[in-house]
Amino acid sequence: MSRTNPLLVAVWSQNRVKIVLIVVLLVAVIAAWFVQRAVVEPRLQELSAAQSRLQMQVRQRQVEYANSGVPVSTAERMEKNLQKFMVMIPGQDDFPRFLGELHDWAERAGLEIHQVNFQPKKDEESGFLQYGLGFSIKGDYAQIKKFIHLLENAERILIIDRIALRGEGQSGKETSVTLQINLTTYFQGESV
Repeated sequence: MSRTNPLLVAVWSQNRVKIVLIVVLLVAVIAAWFVQRAVVEPRLQELSAAQSRLQMQVRQRQVEYANSGVPVSTAERMEKNLQKFMVMIPGQDDFPRFLGELHDWAERAGLEIHQVNFQPKKDEESGFLQYGLGFSIKGDYAQIKKFIHLLENAERILIIDRIALRGEGQSGKETSVTLQINLTTYFQGESV
């Protein structure tokens, strides 16, 4: 015959729900521990290794920039500015499009360019092609002013080297202005 402990029977009968709850919680804790060991910890180790690699790359980059003598933020800013600058200097094959833009700007100002003289040469220091352009246009002062404004706001490197204005007209009539202008612009590519 089996003997049962009356104390255990009494505790079981009075606290059956609490004991089952404790056993269920204990099983859940053990299951969570196994999940942590089998799933979470390997993934955590992978992520820690990836983080260490990235931190090492960042440190190497900081050392490279520190050795260059330029602060990291300044070097990054200079790199971005250089990229913007390079976009403003198109390839040599873009020269016909530039001439078209020049005529479009004149047309928008109500003017007409009849002839453009240009001389390409290679800038030895930068390696860019430097195009010197010269032309004259005739119109009223407001048209000339608008044309110069359009040139100044071009999205390319465009240097106004020389401007000469000459007024022609009779008293009592609107004065006509002749603009003689020399420009320089740059292109990437081989010298012509």
